[in-house]
Amino acid sequence: MEQQGKTCIEFDYTSFLGATGSKKWTFLEAFATIAPIFGMMWKQNIAELSQPEDRLWDAALKSMSSRQSDESNLVMLAKLAKHEGIHELRVVMPYSLDLKQIEYIESRSKLKVDTTEQDVLNLKF
Repeated sequence: MEQQGKTCIEFDYTSFLGATGSKKWTFLEAFATIAPIFGMMWKQNIAELSQPEDRLWDAALKSMSSRQSDESNLVMLAKLAKHEGIHELRVVMPYSLDLKQIEYIESRSKLKVDTTEQDVLNLKF
């Protein structure tokens, strides 16, 4: 997908963790279970009109879970961001990750994680 002028997108992981616990079905998701072809076409049209950060947020809510480890979620988030054509992702964390966690993310995502700011991870694609 085209990046639409965004070079760096910020993702608030703390807000994401709060949102996963209160996720409710949208009309579109319910409709898509009844009429999958119409739901798919509708989703595609909406996705084309939305911003990359909104698409990333929606994809994260569908693909990641607060029941998974932070490392696994962040690897998935990097994949989703890359798919959206995002060139740089700034992830604001509720806490700092230790070296082992960062190494896990780097090895699985094949990216260098910059942690120069406390509680912020910078990923460049």
